[in-house]
Amino acid sequence: MKLLLVNIADPRKGKLVTDILNEIEGVEVRRAPKTAEEPKRRSAKSPSPRRPKLSKPLNPQEKKFVKGSTQAFKDMNDHTAGKEKLKTLDDFLNEL
Repeated sequence: MKLLLVNIADPRKGKLVTDILNEIEGVEVRRAPKTAEEPKRRSAKSPSPRRPKLSKPLNPQEKKFVKGSTQAFKDMNDHTAGKEKLKTLDDFLNEL
């Protein structure tokens, strides 16, 4: 017998996953005991905890770095999503 642990991130999908697994012959589904209270979801009005407050203000060079890095990550995400085509290294070097 093999034991498989399944973590379900969306609590609303728990019943669906349980039902699907119960349909498979030879599969027994048991729920794990609740060890701690599940974290509550943030309401739409609560502020986003993404950016912690900085202890000191950024100097202009640091601001430029943060802005460039943010733009680079945005471009990378657009490229992986197929929204934007980035230059290849050869194209970039040929421009120099």
